[in-house]
Amino acid sequence: MNEPGARPRSLGALEAFIASLPRLAIGIFPTPLVRLDRLSDELGIDLWLKRDELSGLALGGNKTRKLEFVLADARARGYRTVVTVGPLTSNHTMMTAAAARRCGFDVHCVIGSERPARAAGNLLLTEYLGATLHFAPMDFATPTVVEQERLQELCDRVVAATGGYWIPGGGTMPEAEPGYMEAVAEIARQRAGRWDFDHFVAAFGTGSTTTGLLLGIALAGLDVFVHAVAVSSRHAIEEVFRRPPPARLFLDSAAHFGLGFTAADVPAHEIVFGYGEAGYGVPTPDADAALRLVAGREGYFLDPVYTAKAFAGLLGRVREGSIPRGSRVLFLHTGGLSMTPAAEKRYAHPIDL
Repeated sequence: MNEPGARPRSLGALEAFIASLPRLAIGIFPTPLVRLDRLSDELGIDLWLKRDELSGLALGGNKTRKLEFVLADARARGYRTVVTVGPLTSNHTMMTAAAARRCGFDVHCVIGSERPARAAGNLLLTEYLGATLHFAPMDFATPTVVEQERLQELCDRVVAATGGYWIPGGGTMPEAEPGYMEAVAEIARQRAGRWDFDHFVAAFGTGSTTTGLLLGIALAGLDVFVHAVAVSSRHAIEEVFRRPPPARLFLDSAAHFGLGFTAADVPAHEIVFGYGEAGYGVPTPDADAALRLVAGREGYFLDPVYTAKAFAGLLGRVREGSIPRGSRVLFLHTGGLSMTPAAEKRYAHPIDL
């Protein structure tokens, strides 16, 4: 029941809000929603996969949904250039460059790394897209506060020199959040207008995807627990990059859009640490086992940087009972497949359910 004066909470209210916003058609939606039959049987849960690695921009991934709204805002405000930032292997910078070219923007990408002798992986794709690249030495696996400060200083200089529209790393800004708010509505439409998932699991990098999911869940009035699995170390997230927690991003974005939410409206969620402690972009035995498990049982590829670590977190939550047997669980494939060869490492690691 909605309180007097409160914004109505329903799937219809969520869809009406999304429809009121400017948006550029960049991706191909809806992305598939599939049941993982064999893993459901093995894990004792009803497990589903939302395949946003097939989102239709570049090589796919979660940035497509965000960029449809972010670049619409940039265009509405009269910008002709966008500026963003990411690590050497960044899926975000590559996809931002692709979206910018699709929509007619010039694009500058600030890369946290020494300039390599030869471009490979996502950096090579970003070069193909004609982005202007700027480099600031940084080790994203074990970053320092000084490196982060220098990286941000370079970003600020590039924005000032180009007059560009600033897109933070991962697209973590209120303007991006409607992307995964819309994903919540899309999933419900694929389930014939109902929401019947108990748990939602996704990778946690900069926090924007998680925030969009929470906002969509809140505005639609849904009941589901979100597990956001960190793909970097806790030290890097909290002490170096000082990522605001999803609850704070939720309230900031709610205020930006005038949604009227308070702290009491933040849906149930957790950040799951322990699966990215080796560092961003560093493969781990647990992630390698999760990648092999999903590929070997179901024929779908995860990537070692994001989704394999997130799926390892899902397996851990099932083992620990935080995701009880019999639950209906949705895993969000946020993409990053173009990063798979960039950090390849093989492990002799048994699959342990």
